[in-house]
Amino acid sequence: MKSFLLFVLLFLLLLSCKKESALFITLKSRDTSIDFQNNIENSKELNILNYLYFYNGAGVASGDFNNDGYADLYFVSNQFSDKLYLNLGDFSFKNITEKSGVKNNTPWTTGVTTVDINNDGLLDIYVCKIGKHLSVSGRNLLFVNQGVDEKGIPFFKEEALLYNLNIKSFATQSVFFDYDRDGDLDMFLLNHSLYPNSNYNRGSSRNLIDDVSGDKLFENIEGKYFDVSAKAGIFQGKIGYGLGVSVGDINNDGYPDIYVGNDFFENDYLYLNNQDKTFKEIISENKRKLGHTSHYSMGNAIADLNNDENLDIISLDMLPEDLKTYKTSGLEYPYQTYEYYLKNGYTPQFMQNTLHYNNGNTTFSETAYLSGIAATEWSWSPIVGDFDNDGFKDLYITNGILGATNDMDFINFISDNEIQKQLATESSQKNVELSKNIPEKKVQNYFYQNKRNRSFENVTMKWGDHPDSFSNGGIAVDLDNDGDLDLVINNVNEQAYLLKNTTNETLRNNYLSIELKGGAKNTFGIGAKLKAYIKDQVITEENYTTKGYLSATQPKIHLGLGENQSIDSLRVIWSNGVSQTLKNIKSNQTIKLFEKDALINDSIENLKEEKTFLVSHDSLLEFKHYDRQSIEFNRDPLIPFASTNLGPDAAITDINKDGTDDVFICGGKLQPSKLFIQNLEGDFTSIQDSIFQISAKSEDIKAIFFNANTDTYKDLLVVSGGNEFRKGKPLQPRLYINKQGVFEEDKTQFKELEINASSVQSIDIDNDGDEDVCITANLVPWEFGKSPKQFIYKNDGRGNFQEVTRKMSTEFQKIGNVQDILWIDVNNDTFLDAILVGKWMPVSIFLNDGKRLSLQSQNGLEKTHGWWNTVKAADFDNDGDIDIVAGNWGLNTRLKPSVKEPVTLYRNDFDSNAKVDPVITHFHDEKETVLVSKDILSSQLPFLNKKYLYYKDFAEANFTDLLSQEKINEAEKKYVFQLASCYFENKGDGTFKKHQLPFAAQVSSVNDIEIKDFNNDGFLDLFLVGNNYHINTQLGKLDALHGVILMNDKNGFFKEELNHKFNVAGDARNIDKLKIKDSHYFLISRNNDTPVFLKIND
Repeated sequence: MKSFLLFVLLFLLLLSCKKESALFITLKSRDTSIDFQNNIENSKELNILNYLYFYNGAGVASGDFNNDGYADLYFVSNQFSDKLYLNLGDFSFKNITEKSGVKNNTPWTTGVTTVDINNDGLLDIYVCKIGKHLSVSGRNLLFVNQGVDEKGIPFFKEEALLYNLNIKSFATQSVFFDYDRDGDLDMFLLNHSLYPNSNYNRGSSRNLIDDVSGDKLFENIEGKYFDVSAKAGIFQGKIGYGLGVSVGDINNDGYPDIYVGNDFFENDYLYLNNQDKTFKEIISENKRKLGHTSHYSMGNAIADLNNDENLDIISLDMLPEDLKTYKTSGLEYPYQTYEYYLKNGYTPQFMQNTLHYNNGNTTFSETAYLSGIAATEWSWSPIVGDFDNDGFKDLYITNGILGATNDMDFINFISDNEIQKQLATESSQKNVELSKNIPEKKVQNYFYQNKRNRSFENVTMKWGDHPDSFSNGGIAVDLDNDGDLDLVINNVNEQAYLLKNTTNETLRNNYLSIELKGGAKNTFGIGAKLKAYIKDQVITEENYTTKGYLSATQPKIHLGLGENQSIDSLRVIWSNGVSQTLKNIKSNQTIKLFEKDALINDSIENLKEEKTFLVSHDSLLEFKHYDRQSIEFNRDPLIPFASTNLGPDAAITDINKDGTDDVFICGGKLQPSKLFIQNLEGDFTSIQDSIFQISAKSEDIKAIFFNANTDTYKDLLVVSGGNEFRKGKPLQPRLYINKQGVFEEDKTQFKELEINASSVQSIDIDNDGDEDVCITANLVPWEFGKSPKQFIYKNDGRGNFQEVTRKMSTEFQKIGNVQDILWIDVNNDTFLDAILVGKWMPVSIFLNDGKRLSLQSQNGLEKTHGWWNTVKAADFDNDGDIDIVAGNWGLNTRLKPSVKEPVTLYRNDFDSNAKVDPVITHFHDEKETVLVSKDILSSQLPFLNKKYLYYKDFAEANFTDLLSQEKINEAEKKYVFQLASCYFENKGDGTFKKHQLPFAAQVSSVNDIEIKDFNNDGFLDLFLVGNNYHINTQLGKLDALHGVILMNDKNGFFKEELNHKFNVAGDARNIDKLKIKDSHYFLISRNNDTPVFLKIND
């Protein structure tokens, strides 16, 4: 009996602990009296097969409609009746739909927002509807608040026509904001097209106008709304599939900007306000500003997530976290199809959530994988709020869909010709029957806690307690005025969720609520920006009601303050530019701020420009690298990355002894390399073009100036690669002898060597006074993953080179797929040692005694196998020995290898067709799985299509089920254990300790590193560039690095230098230093682009 009682007590204790740990509690309908549910029913007149967005759900809005201090709730129903609930306090609500005069009970309704349309101090409701489509016919509705009766019930009157807002279109959502800063609220209307994007082909059709599908901007002129879309530069094309819209001051110029998320292939739009009633859309104009965006964009949000005073952008997509769902879903198109869409006017997009951190210079770094939020199933609304009141904004994501139309088994089923004929009749009962075959995706909603380091932790199980759902629109709002944000979620075919936040009761962090009272034409202060200064933090918020997906929240600002009892100062910048600052505000209260109290009209203050270490400069060379589209994925669709676009490099020296630096820069395949000579005025002129035209067929990868024949004039050695040629002259190194400033090709040296080179270095390997040569290779052409040979050539002092690799080290010759090598004296014996990095290999050190190269072992680097790109070394901690820093693939990827769960390359002829197949695997939730989709894998191994007819069967199969165990065992295997770019600290005893470089160094691949003491403190700092555009579409695109400086913290590590004024976007390859007149510069070469020049502020 005692044992039984003890068991019961322990059970109750565990249950109690579980309840206490849940930050949010899902309230029951019987307790709240909210019984709304958004029911959706397929009919032959309207269904998922004749209306593209039938399952997209609807929104919800909060607002204090009767001005009693509590937020009321308006729920949208797609097909049936919307409902309005009055908040009675303590999470008790009353359905006042009929009494309030709100009537919207016909299909098809989508989004809702709030606005005081007539500036009477009462919130009104604007509802978006679908215009004419099949059996549906509707117009947007405006419910204008007429006031409150004696029982506190507000009454509304539909008056959209009065304000010219009775719009008939395919409306998704609206947002009210003061785009021209004239004091009143204008409106942006998000619309959507109805038919698959493939019907429309070219991206240029976004410039055409479609009255019902295209987005629209309406200017408020004396209280009525007029379409100014064309004049303002708003895209209104039929390829717009707008599902999300957010407004915020992205570039901190005081004017509101607009972000639009488009489904399918159409680009998302980021409209920057030109301050003259027009906008500039920068994604279509320059695809490198943001890099890639989400492909099937759903809801989005604009918010400052890392408290750096710059607004960031979140956009949601439908990348599954569950592996089986991932394998049965339609995934990214093959690389060739992806390139086709780029050529047709679209920008890079991938099926993943995106998180674009704002770099503060109108560029963004997309870090969703690195930040931990890339894959959250079929996602709709990113609800941003400081849910635990710790001072950093967290994230709640709504999920699920009644019918997943991207399920590949369903797509194959419905693609049958007979079924397609039946679908031809738009009102066919067959549509209803077929819709039942679409699998449901009922999944959990996600909670993410902001970890304050630009990453998020999935705390769904810790913070949430509700089951899987079909959730769409949602909002964060303090329903009980206790100082924490509750959640309201609109679900399909089940009751809406009310999630009570218990932060105020459990964590007891502090908060501040702020109500804004604007001017006569903007009574709720829409568009005001708030900056709360608390110790070393600045929390930035903007006052807009339209949020997330199809939804809106009350015009009230919530700030979490953590343990802080007060705010040092609070600055408010109203939408018309006037501002005010309050000091020492106590926490845990609601304050009201009035625009009439703001006296200073300083708009956004012009801050004094801080001196930066590097400043962007216009390109000084008339050269643009040209590299053809990679065809490597045509040959090997299974591979994770191509090796065809690794140039160019530049080499710098004074070739004619006139005291100025001259530049040689490598050309792509069929593009001659160029030699530029600098005059005393700092201008560059191309010379000797004809000698390099002869070898234009070669894809030049690397080049060095060195003294081959000891005549004091620097000679030139060029090596080529590109994985385009299997053999022949295009793969032969070329030596050009400098004869007093004029180059002649030496056609006798290196002619026995054909190599797909990755680097070339000149070294005095035996300390005999002349310069020897080392040439490395990263691959054997057309044989992915096969190890090539590395080469060392000894100089006889007269410019004759003899290959001596095997004499010095067979291990060196066969070390692997070398990408970069650094020669430096590691052990202080006066001989240069070699540090090598590359693909599928560890960081490797060969010690040199002048006669032999010996591979160092037991040095702590044995398990550092990565996809390394570059290596540098120096004494970074000033302790007298050589440390190493190496650039890798980066951590902003869905691949998460470790020693226990590596990325593995299996090389074998798996289908017995006399061709080696490079099969790549990785681990997902402790399960080994292939990298590519069923379609891609089966295209190379056709027997899999017979073995696995259905995607569901393929998804359930283990890796060892796909391929024979015998073939797997016989395969050549290579591994990746580490993708982080790293600093390897020399411990002084022959071993190294690994440190992952900071966040900014992990956002993309690091291709080159420059070492310099930027701040002259005696400690060496780092400058990193990178990115890789030519990778398998299943891995997205590595494009988030815009160049970063890592400052030495003097304690053996590095920290990010923030607020860069420079921008190194694109596929940056190498950094070289040169002097132009009296100034020093970095020249950064870029694949398929012009070089970047950065002036060094010494």
